[in-house]
Amino acid sequence: MGNQNDPISFLRQRFSEGTLHHGLILHGHDLSGVVEEAYSLSRLILDLEEDRFIHPDLFHLRPEGKSRIIPVEKTRNLIGELNRTSNQGGAKVAIIHEIDRMKKASANAFLKTLEEPPSDTFLILLTTRLYSILPTILSRCMQVRITREKKIESNENWLAWTERYESWILNLMDREAVKKDRTTPVFSAYGLAAQLLKMITEESTQRTREALAEQSLEMEDKEKDALEAGIRRGTRTQILRKLVETTRDLSIKSSSNNESLSRNGEKLARVLKNLEDKIRLMEVNLRDEVALEDFYLSSLRIWSSK
Repeated sequence: MGNQNDPISFLRQRFSEGTLHHGLILHGHDLSGVVEEAYSLSRLILDLEEDRFIHPDLFHLRPEGKSRIIPVEKTRNLIGELNRTSNQGGAKVAIIHEIDRMKKASANAFLKTLEEPPSDTFLILLTTRLYSILPTILSRCMQVRITREKKIESNENWLAWTERYESWILNLMDREAVKKDRTTPVFSAYGLAAQLLKMITEESTQRTREALAEQSLEMEDKEKDALEAGIRRGTRTQILRKLVETTRDLSIKSSSNNESLSRNGEKLARVLKNLEDKIRLMEVNLRDEVALEDFYLSSLRIWSSK
């Protein structure tokens, strides 16, 4: 689709040519990055200044509450707003946040508008879980992958944590040292888990604060709760993805000093499979602290084994 390296510029060009598709799905790993790009495109469509986020013809539909479900009543309210005359006589834009949280009842109410939108109306659907979107919605939209995301590598706490994590893995590979001291690696595992959880909380709190600063003052408490839960989930996923990369890099880095690459590769595969299993369980409400503590204790057994 056009310039894959700069999809928003491509969409801007399509808008200037009058050929922008009315239904867009912006998807990526980082919800905050996807939202920022949606605002950027919306400002172009509505002729808003760069630092503005509110416009009478800019509408939002968001999940609500801790369950983060898009209510069918709010969906119908949005449809009603879109079918009215534009407040300022120009285009209308609706941003549907976390469209993957729209269940069947809401989707059925939304489909007709998606298929036959009112004149000069653009529907921008946002998600970090493209394949969780109902097929009836997915098939009616143009999909645009957003690569923009906040880099966890710039977080000083993350850099310090990875140094501790590397030291922990290297110590575990020294089986003779582990035989002499089996207690310290266990306590270190709990410490690494606690530090990672703290980092996830602090990073997601900061991102939530930034996101709320860009929202309408009319945002309801239930919507704020859902936004906070969604940002925490996205932040956690991003940090755990980096944990996967870091673990793989450390294993390869240490192989020349500790064991053969093939033996390290076997252990790495077991560690990463365990981590991927825990990530999936966390997605279905396994408590973060339980999942991460189990991951580190399992990693301890794997890395220190023969």
